[in-house]
Amino acid sequence: MDELLLKNILQKKLNNSTEIEIHLFEFCNLSCVFCGQDHDSKEGFDTIQEKALDVIAFMNRSHLDHHIVNIMGGEVFNDQVPDELFLQYELFTKKIVEYANLNNQKLTINWVTNLIFNKVERIDGLLRNLRKLNQDTNLSTSYDFDGRGYAGKVNSIFAKNLERFEDYIYTIGFVLTSPAINNFLNHSDPLFERIYKKYVLYFDYYVPEERSSDLLMPSDRELYDAFIYTATHYPNIYPVKDWLENEVNQMTCYSLNKLTILPDGRHVTCRYLKYKPGQFNNPVDYSSNSNIVTSYIEENKCLSCKWYQRCSLRCFVQADWAKREKMSECLYEKFFDEIVGQV
Repeated sequence: MDELLLKNILQKKLNNSTEIEIHLFEFCNLSCVFCGQDHDSKEGFDTIQEKALDVIAFMNRSHLDHHIVNIMGGEVFNDQVPDELFLQYELFTKKIVEYANLNNQKLTINWVTNLIFNKVERIDGLLRNLRKLNQDTNLSTSYDFDGRGYAGKVNSIFAKNLERFEDYIYTIGFVLTSPAINNFLNHSDPLFERIYKKYVLYFDYYVPEERSSDLLMPSDRELYDAFIYTATHYPNIYPVKDWLENEVNQMTCYSLNKLTILPDGRHVTCRYLKYKPGQFNNPVDYSSNSNIVTSYIEENKCLSCKWYQRCSLRCFVQADWAKREKMSECLYEKFFDEIVGQV
């Protein structure tokens, strides 16, 4: 389906902001099992300002005037990143803020970090300077039940920095891989319990990558069980919180109004890893997700579903994975029938 027609059909479900996801580089101090990046690569260190121009060009051609800008690596605050890059971060942000101010556009800027760093003064200085611009500048981080290994020294650094930067924490996400769901459902986690009581939490859908997808991709049944458990025990985790409280919700996916900028300067919608033919049900189009969005809503008869307005749909890249284990019925329809239908 043509993207313009698809946007018209889904108009009331689309977000009222764009998402601009910027991978400055892939250099990282961790090696999470669900991540397909090259964490030794420093490509992108010297092209940060060029990416600012790409962001401005996207803002200029967008019909929306609110942009959520997620800036990430790799790990942007990695202790091994040279001090010079922090000057580049500040200049990058000032450029896009200046454009937004001149054109009456709103920015929400999130620095996406694993919080595993010791050189805290650099981050303190950056955030203070950016907030002097009267700009909404935050940190987003993640907590993982499996795949990162919050133990020993790493766990201590994460917890310490979480407390130190708590006034900047915008959201904490966690990736719903199959092993993570198993741990979430079956094992107690004191640190997570503390985080749940204090911060805004949301879950991220696992995006398949070639190395570990057979082990990490959750089945629809596992996702359904995780959603039911969340609604029952942790109802303030998004987007489940929205599903429970709002009769009308927008899509969690921004891909129809999204730009992803990669370390080498390439522009994609959201898929950036190289995939082999046959790994998805539909042909891979790096410039648009229209074909997989169309396929999903047609297959699941979303537009005629009684829960369409309340449902925020799902990650369409994950849904199109050829080896995904499906349920005989839509897991979201079953969830709403089970949880909301009883209210």
